Amino acid sequence: MPAPIQFDIVPHIGIGPVHLGMTPDAVEAAVGSVPGALPRLAKGRKTHCYFKAALQVSFGESGLVNFIGVSGTPLLECRYEDRDVFDLPAPELFALIASRERSGRHDYSAAEYVFPEQIVTLYEADEQYDRKGGESRPVFAEVGVGNAEYLAVIRALRGTPEAG
Repeated sequence: MPAPIQFDIVPHIGIGPVHLGMTPDAVEAAVGSVPGALPRLAKGRKTHCYFKAALQVSFGESGLVNFIGVSGTPLLECRYEDRDVFDLPAPELFALIASRERSGRHDYSAAEYVFPEQIVTLYEADEQYDRKGGESRPVFAEVGVGNAEYLAVIRALRGTPEAG
């Protein structure tokens, strides 16, 4: 198997070649040339998936990218602050991201969490997602980044102005 392609997770920017605010055509052009990305899978009209659905790109009401999520796959190595997010136990990844937030205290949650300042999301920590450690540690199933439009939708769905 070829070495995984490294994608950096950068709050307010994007993941790998996909940036928040891109058009669908720009996403297709940016991702389409990366080995293993295609074929694109559609998950509804407003979500495109690449790398066998490990990279999920969602488009908001504006028609532009408002959320990018990635899950563990041998095809990609996804890094936040130079750390492989799918080779870190969930509590460590949570603490790393929380240490970059200035929006107050953040208590670990294994279910799902949104860091409101960075608009970084974590979803479902469980041992079954620890593909690099032999399913011995809880690892988050998905890590994502969003923009202000995405955060507003999440807050409206939850009925709260707060994160978490």
